[in-house]
Amino acid sequence: MARNDSLTHITDTATLNPDSLHQDSLLRADSVKIVTDTVITYVPKGYKGINHPSVPASEDWVFGVLMALFMILVLSLARSTAWLSESITNFFHVKERSSIFSKTTLNNSGSRFLLHVFSVGVLSLYAYYYLFDAADGYHFKTYLIYLAITSAFFIFKYLLSRILGYVFLDNLSLKLALESYSNVIFYLSISLYPTLLLQIYGFEWINPYTLTIALILCLIACILIIIKLFQIFFRKFVASFYILLYLCTLEILPLILLYEAFVSI
Repeated sequence: MARNDSLTHITDTATLNPDSLHQDSLLRADSVKIVTDTVITYVPKGYKGINHPSVPASEDWVFGVLMALFMILVLSLARSTAWLSESITNFFHVKERSSIFSKTTLNNSGSRFLLHVFSVGVLSLYAYYYLFDAADGYHFKTYLIYLAITSAFFIFKYLLSRILGYVFLDNLSLKLALESYSNVIFYLSISLYPTLLLQIYGFEWINPYTLTIALILCLIACILIIIKLFQIFFRKFVASFYILLYLCTLEILPLILLYEAFVSI
């Protein structure tokens, strides 16, 4: 009988062990669940920052482009300044010679090429400055698009002028017209460069004055182009009709198309 009791006691003990193991496993599962719930319901503290607006004065690439344009201007003037000073002196005189400049050298050609690059860069940056939307930001890739459109505009005008001049004009008159037009663009770009610096890095109250100065400079450039065209091509009264036709087809209409291309960006 004693042996039977001992076996029964062992059996009871054995039946208790699974309960204890089952309870331990439940406790472990609960502990894991508590940790999981704690991770999911964790809320980070702090405030989300607000990015600074992208404006020309805050962009590093704008300063780099302006410095590069300034170096191009200095290099072009250092290569040759004789033709530039002479072009200003003799702008309102038409000389019957193969070139409007008396000192046509390789340095002069290189200087004019650099001034072409400078003019395209300044005019593109100026157009982008006035047409950009603050909500879209001021980006270098967009400026490259403006630069490409402006370059294509001047190349198209040059090729079209060469074609029309080959058909209707003599070589001397065409050369005088193209060089005079380039000179006016050079003067305008050099004058607009300091104005652009003031508008980007100057005080906000000065912007209306610089805008007025820029508009006056553009108006003076247009007047100079018209005066030079009449000096070169006006021989009879009927020539005024062809000059006006030239202004509409090669000056006014391309500028309208250029403005529409800028706005579409």
